Amino acid sequence: MYIALVIMMVAAMFVLFLCGYYVGIIKEKYGKNWLFAVPVTIAILMFNVIWALMEMSKDGRWQ
Repeated sequence: MYIALVIMMVAAMFVLFLCGYYVGIIKEKYGKNWLFAVPVTIAILMFNVIWALMEMSKDGRWQ
């Protein structure tokens, strides 16, 4: 289970990084726009996923 948690954590952090990258691209190309909402919403979701994975990893059953 440890391997599954690590893989999910790495994937969530990678998506979080890409969301930041795409926010920068949208800001550079279009300026302030409603398109910010999509990567920011996904980033908030990924932050919550990372937090949940960290809390799950503290439980004895997941180690």
